[in-house]
Order: sequence, then structure tokens, then C-alpha cells
Amino acid sequence: MRSLPRFAFAREPRLEFGCGSLSVLPRILADQEAVAGRPFALVAVVTGSASFRSSKRGKELIAGLREGGKQVSEFSIGGEPSPEFVDEAVGSILEKTVGFPWNDVVVIGIGGGSAMDAGKAVAAMLPVASAALAAGLPVPSVKEFLEGVGTRSCEGRTCFYIAVPTTAGTGTEASKNAVISRIGEGGFKKSLRHDAYAPAVAIIDPELALACPRSVSAASGLDAFTQLLESYVSPNSSPMIDALCESGIKYFARGFSAILTDLSNAEARSDMAYAAYLSGIGLANAGLGSVHGLASPVGGRFAIPHGVVCGLLVLPAVRQNVRLLKASGMEGQLALEKYALAGFLLSSTDQYEVANKDRVKHGLELLDKELERLVALANLPSLGSFGLKAEHIDELATRAAAKTNPVALGKAEYADLLRAAL
Repeated sequence: MRSLPRFAFAREPRLEFGCGSLSVLPRILADQEAVAGRPFALVAVVTGSASFRSSKRGKELIAGLREGGKQVSEFSIGGEPSPEFVDEAVGSILEKTVGFPWNDVVVIGIGGGSAMDAGKAVAAMLPVASAALAAGLPVPSVKEFLEGVGTRSCEGRTCFYIAVPTTAGTGTEASKNAVISRIGEGGFKKSLRHDAYAPAVAIIDPELALACPRSVSAASGLDAFTQLLESYVSPNSSPMIDALCESGIKYFARGFSAILTDLSNAEARSDMAYAAYLSGIGLANAGLGSVHGLASPVGGRFAIPHGVVCGLLVLPAVRQNVRLLKASGMEGQLALEKYALAGFLLSSTDQYEVANKDRVKHGLELLDKELERLVALANLPSLGSFGLKAEHIDELATRAAAKTNPVALGKAEYADLLRAAL
């Protein structure tokens, strides 16, 4: 019997989960105002480009905030959040709150991962910008605080931030980092990260995802699965994260195919929203593997949706890791056992119906077969359709890195992984 390891667990937001739960947002704001002893000076709402803002519930939310006497500033983002978007939003908010302290602003991020990451970064940078202005100093860009790009450390102060996902994928509503990108040659996809940056509240209303198109549902769903699996087999996982990831994989298996068959399936949307949230807890506590090690340089170089990158890489990555783990001998047994159990969970097969001596082999076969089926069902566009070619592989493989992959990879392995997915 393995003894329990020493482990920590990152702070998580207050969670409101379930169909119709967006209705609690006004009460949450009122409760926080009661704690502060004064009303918020401004509510900054960061949304995706169109879908939520133009929806009935989106219009009702904004109208309700304004009818309640709130000053509301709206910001919409059509793609990955850039440093310029964050900096401009922060500057705009500061102009409207002259004379008010930064913590009189509440930020709400509503949308996919990009909108929620943008909102998280705006909430984190407002106190930084406010302090700079008070000291008569230039307001720094968020770029100066990004891991691997900037040189400044995050302070950990942030506005009251509420994350409301309308897709089920990145799990950023549960995590402490915001991914900021500059796409193109010399581009980057890096995190603004601090334990305090986890949202104060996550409101997960699966009904908000009913308008999510099939292509986005497919890509974001495979992103959630990839995060669950990579966290699960990470050397930094713990019994607590194992349990959450196993639960997430189970509900992903139940919901993913159902959604792609019927986009209006509210029960399946709930399953996927739950799986995505757990994937965010997993990545925040255990880290991610080779798929995300490549997704960062690929996403910084080409305008490929993050979920598409993950969905195209996850099957070749599993095959590569399993092959290398088998070759490593006993050191890889625990990760192989976890991959095998993921196969049973993904295929909804009872592992105890298989003889113990055949269980790992059979589970690995199930994982490969079922994952191949789900990726085919997703019908994702190819990496090549976004401009990625064989000639780019060497550059991207050089920049790839994943500290918590279950087996160490080098440039050659990353290059092989990209070739398998191209």
C-alpha cells in the first residue's frame, strides 16, 4: 500500500453551480457591498465578442445592473486576450473611477476562457495601475508581469472578481492564472499568475452554454479532457486531485458525445461544465503535460484556438507517453495504471470485469480506442489549415516545455508529437 504523500491544495472560489445560477449574481454583489460597507463604484463586465452580450440573458443582466443603480462599463474580446486589450481596459476603468479606490470596482468575466482570462487580468492590474498613478509613476503594462516575458513580480492584490463561463473548456474559473497572448512571429502565450488571482466567485450556469456552437463545444470539451488527464497522470498529482480528475473524466465521458449529438441537451451541458471546472482545479494543483507544453508556443505563433490544439495533440501525446513509460520500466507503472483507469472511465467500462493481470493492458487499449473515436467525432480543423507547416516544427519544438509530464521529453519528442498531429 502506498503511503499518502505530502501535498497542498490551491485556494478555490466560492462556487455557485447549476442551471439558473446566474440569477444569484445580484445577491452576491449586494452581499459583498454589505461586507465593504459601501456600494461598488463601477461594475466592469468583460464578455466574448457577441453571443452572450446579444443574448436575452446577457441583455437582462446588464439592464438589471444599471436599473439597480450600478455604473457599468462593458468590454468585449473577440480572440485571445492581448496585453494591449488588458492595458486599455484598465486605463478606461481608471478614467471612470477618478476619486474612487480600486477596490470599489468589481470585475465580471463572462464567456469562454479568453473573456474570463481577460477579466481576471483586468481585476489584477487595476490595483497595480492605481498605485502607480498615486505615486506619479507610469502605469506598467500587464506584459511586465507575465511569466517568461516580464521581469516584475505580481503583488497579489486584485479587485473582487466573478468568473462566469459560457463554454466548458479551460477551467479558468477555478484557476489562479490568466493566459495573455501576442500571436505571430516572436509571439507568446504566457500566464499572469498568483494564488490570490483565483476568482472570488465562480458562477457556473450550464444553460449559458446552450448557445455554444458545435465547433466550440467540441474543441473546448477536448481541452477540458486534456487538462483532466494531464493533471491526473502528473507527478505532482495527489489523492485529492486523483479523485477530482477521475470524477471529471467520468462526467466528460457522459456528456461530450451527448452534446455533439444534441447541442440543446442541458443535462450533458451540466456534465461538461462540471468536468471543465474540475479540470481547472487539476491544472492549478498538479500542472499539465506535453500537450499544453506545446500549446503555448503553437498558440503564440498561430491564431489556432487553444481547444483545437489540445484536441489534435491529445491522442498522439497519450500514445507517445504510454510508449515511453512502458520503455522506462517500473518508474512508469503508476502513470500507466492511471492511463488505464482513464480508459475504463472514458469508455464507461467496469474495470473489475477484467482479470487483474490484464487490467492495465485492457484499460490502455480502451483509452486509445475511445479517445480516437471522440477526436474523430469532434471533427476539428487541422493545424495546417491555420498555417502551421512542417517547416515550423523545429522552432516550436525548441520552445516547448512541460515540467509535469509523466515522462521527460526533449526537443525530438516534441517534434515527433507535432508531426503526428500535423
